Amino acid sequence: MERVDSEYYKGFEGEPEIQFICRKGNDSETFIIWEGYFNQIMRLIEPDNDGWKGLAYYYHMYSGWYEESPWKVPDLYIVLKQFELLNDRMLCDEAGQILRKMCDMFKKAIIGKYEIFIGRE
Repeated sequence: MERVDSEYYKGFEGEPEIQFICRKGNDSETFIIWEGYFNQIMRLIEPDNDGWKGLAYYYHMYSGWYEESPWKVPDLYIVLKQFELLNDRMLCDEAGQILRKMCDMFKKAIIGKYEIFIGRE
């Protein structure tokens, strides 16, 4: 069964969108957001002593989903930890809500052994 949530893209039609696709077999859930919200979230992630890790690495190096879409997100545990450490009070209300939904999606994927893909349109 396929479910699509585009609540955080409404009003931004025609602007770049980011799609988070959580998939296992025929079961998939797609969360579509305006790229501006995604940028707000990703800019809060800081490199550690060894540099960028997880999704932040691909974001800052313009690789991964920039080159192929949809692109499978590696290291879901690292990405979830990065998101959980962010202070959502540094984000606008909508981006804070998106961050919490993304954390929920990554938790679900880890527990249920789903894969997560990112698409950029």
